[in-house]
Amino acid sequence: MNKCSRREFLEYSFAVAAGTALLPLSGCGFSSSEYKGVLEVPGGGYPLIEAAGSHYEIGRRIGAAMKESITGYFGYSEEYPNSVDYLEGEGKEIIGSMFSHARAAFPHLVEELEGMAESLEIPFMNLFAFNCRSEIKMLQDPPGCSTIALKEGNRLILVHNEDGNDLNIGRMFLVRVTPPSGMTFLAFVYPGLLPGNGPGLNRNGIVETTNYIQPRRVVDGIPRYFISRAILEAKSLEEAVLLATMEGRAFPFHHNLVSLGERRILSVETAAWPEQKHDILEVEGFYIHTNHFLHPAMVEGGESGERSYDVPYISSTTRMEVLTRAVESEGEPSDVEGIIELLSLHEGRPYSPCRHPEGDVHGVTLGTAVFQSLEKSMTLFHGNPCLRLKKKHEI
Repeated sequence: MNKCSRREFLEYSFAVAAGTALLPLSGCGFSSSEYKGVLEVPGGGYPLIEAAGSHYEIGRRIGAAMKESITGYFGYSEEYPNSVDYLEGEGKEIIGSMFSHARAAFPHLVEELEGMAESLEIPFMNLFAFNCRSEIKMLQDPPGCSTIALKEGNRLILVHNEDGNDLNIGRMFLVRVTPPSGMTFLAFVYPGLLPGNGPGLNRNGIVETTNYIQPRRVVDGIPRYFISRAILEAKSLEEAVLLATMEGRAFPFHHNLVSLGERRILSVETAAWPEQKHDILEVEGFYIHTNHFLHPAMVEGGESGERSYDVPYISSTTRMEVLTRAVESEGEPSDVEGIIELLSLHEGRPYSPCRHPEGDVHGVTLGTAVFQSLEKSMTLFHGNPCLRLKKKHEI
């Protein structure tokens, strides 16, 4: 495990952002006649769903409660039909193999997805394929997420902008789940996906937020959403790390893992190709992460010094540069409000830290989650943080 000072990490992060070639984003491919994005966030905020029982019952409950939002998303987004087309065509064997890996590693989470599929009245393998959407097709318009953390002595703050496609606005929701393990967790959830991709925490004070990483290649293995969902039931920070870095991953990921009780923050970068590699950094001081690898061990490599594990893209590098320049100009914020101000910046639009859709770029900030020691709760800004619609959700 590596440690670095706030200045060392900030300087390295800025160097990566400033010096990396950018990957242009292609259009999302939405039909203008069917486009139904940027729905209003519900007046009282996103709904909160309570679910308990067997994993199958938990899936059924979530699917039934949010059926309209989930099927609405499936009806307007190309991701769901594209996933089904791939499953029914050239990807049948590949998705079948990923299913075998997921069932072998997390049979209970496969049951959870089966319950959701039943409530949604869609074939299970169609929903499974959608939960492999990153593996099936590296997203055409990677939206990304921005994370800022502060660890000084006994003070711990982690704030995370959850960015996604604007078809999710008005269709997101929260869940408070008590699974058979008894490890109750709270999570911000995307329509049709297992919990875990959005920010969450459990009753032991283990927090997970994630940052999408664009890979050079996907391998046959466990889909990333199953791993992030499993972490929500981790009893300790050590168990969360073991799950994040488990062998057999199909896709890279960056996990922000926190123990609120121990006041510890770990930045865990994982790759799946060209090898099952990972690197863990214990955060001390001020920290920023967007959607490309920043740890030196994950950036350096390749015979010619090229990046071996990821492909930075313009949304991620722009947000990193905007945040880094703001900190260098104004200084590091010392409290939640200061961090929220940073994550509300609109410089660099449409790839700003606080994202709003513009033209053919459909990325948007869906919500901003705030975690602080020793509070076992998540304060969520529902929608863009600049709008300041926030609610505190207890575990």
